[in-house]
Amino acid sequence: AVHLAQDRLFDQLAVAPLMTQVNFYALSSPDQESRRQFACRLAEKAAQLGHRVFIQVDSAEQAAAMDTLLWQFKPSSFVPHALAESAVSEPVIIGTEARQAEYEDVFINLSGHPCQHLTRYQRVNEIMSNDPDELQAGRQSYRFYQQQGFQPETHKL
Repeated sequence: AVHLAQDRLFDQLAVAPLMTQVNFYALSSPDQESRRQFACRLAEKAAQLGHRVFIQVDSAEQAAAMDTLLWQFKPSSFVPHALAESAVSEPVIIGTEARQAEYEDVFINLSGHPCQHLTRYQRVNEIMSNDPDELQAGRQSYRFYQQQGFQPETHKL
């Protein structure tokens, strides 16, 4: 059932919104690996649909871990990606908040900071586990987006 709900959400990527669409994905697991796996699936689907994706992380170490996971998460597929620091142009780029203004289209947030360049992106995707600290940070991001005039949608998975 969770995969069916996720597939319906991924299908929404095929339709371009008129203004920035902000989505919160609330995962039922407290485990960070589930969160990263979901980000991989979301990035894969967006790239397959021709979107350019920026995955925001908090550190170079997290970027390297996400880079490794994108190579391994699904043996039957390949997600063309690169680290922002590499200056290589790929459909999926992984970087920190300092690099988010350089990209546009689809934003996937795995960091503790909301997207500061909302109008550059068609879609902003916040992915949260059910870890209490992460949920609190997610609530703050949700309020931030509301204060910017956006109406975030929440999807519980």
